[in-house]
Amino acid sequence: MLRRHFDRDFKLHAVQLLERSDLPLVQVARSLGIHDSMLRRWRNQVRASGSSVFDEAGRVERSEVVQLRRKNRHLERELEMVKKTLGSLERLEQ
Repeated sequence: MLRRHFDRDFKLHAVQLLERSDLPLVQVARSLGIHDSMLRRWRNQVRASGSSVFDEAGRVERSEVVQLRRKNRHLERELEMVKKTLGSLERLEQ
């Protein structure tokens, strides 16, 4: 299944159309040919972060945050393993 990509202008237009319309979200999404959960996510992102959420810089920054969180979890697991190993060695020395 191919993933469709929508540019910044389309996303903002969709959210603006939803905000200005008296129609339900599902109906607006259907008229645009997109899934309602996608339009809901875009609306929530704009409400939380403003229209800059769809800029390239914002996407790169979010990607970096995800990568750093993943690396942080990995390092925390490694640290726990080192602590357990050191604890085992200390008990053996006693």
